[in-house]
Amino acid sequence: MLTAILRRVGSSAGVLLLLTALVFVATEVLPGDAVLNSLSSDDFSLMSEEEVQALRAEYGLDKPAVQRYGEWLLGVLGGDLGHTIMANTPVASLIAYPIRNSLLLGAVVAAVAIPLALLLGMAAAYWQRRWPDKIASGASILGYSIPEFASGNFLILCLAIWVPVFPAVISAFTDAPPNELLALSFLPVITVVFGSVAHLLRLVRGGFLEALNSDYVERARLTGVPEWRLVLRHALPASVIPALSYAALYVAGLLQGIVVVEKVFGYPGLGLVLIDAVNAREVAVVQAIALLSAVTVVVFNLLADLAIALLDPRVRHAHSFLRSP
Repeated sequence: MLTAILRRVGSSAGVLLLLTALVFVATEVLPGDAVLNSLSSDDFSLMSEEEVQALRAEYGLDKPAVQRYGEWLLGVLGGDLGHTIMANTPVASLIAYPIRNSLLLGAVVAAVAIPLALLLGMAAAYWQRRWPDKIASGASILGYSIPEFASGNFLILCLAIWVPVFPAVISAFTDAPPNELLALSFLPVITVVFGSVAHLLRLVRGGFLEALNSDYVERARLTGVPEWRLVLRHALPASVIPALSYAALYVAGLLQGIVVVEKVFGYPGLGLVLIDAVNAREVAVVQAIALLSAVTVVVFNLLADLAIALLDPRVRHAHSFLRSP
């Protein structure tokens, strides 16, 4: 088991390294840099080319891209995410509260969306072609067909303007206490949950249908196993397996996938910091956020593989996940 995990971690480290290089290249090809973006058109017109180059040299932007990338990567390996170019603010302190806020929102969404998708997917499969299945399937089609920015704006229109029950924009500061943020985040949570449940529900429904129609469930039913035990002990574990990988990527993707929702509602999370960093060409901030997101995806994907190995004996014996080395 340990050997398999180390092998996967090693390959994931290579993926992370490649990702940091790709992100760096993507930010390099954007026009301008942090210095040029910080200057107004009037200031830029009054400065000579030598003054602009001197300012760029002051912030280290005159160094070759490979050298800047190497220095940043060495810093990350040493635990330093770097500093912003213009304000010289440590990136770690800049993204600390936004990461907390995004993780808080993601945790609430996952805690609501995953159990709800399991219950609705099981109900839709168990009562196939009856009204629970028709309602759940219709709602899921609607859910993953509507972009989150559209559903978010619709909720704002209905529940913040027409019926002013919830705030349209979150007015809390970035370092606000978690309970204050959650009290204002009903609309963002509902927006993300609606689309998330739609995707997970269809996977759970398909896996549960396949499990209910399998030979071993039929044999258990013929031996007189109670229906509740048939569903919970036999069909449910097998039906969860196909959705585990997607669920893990979904939970990890919440860290970077709620950028649109954060922008729509003004939620003080990592998405807004990323947008500002891209606009300001703050390469270190963009790379730090991309690295953290990639680490989250890799870790949750590994956890999903281990969970599948525990639930599915075929995978366990095929890949020797749980055998002693």
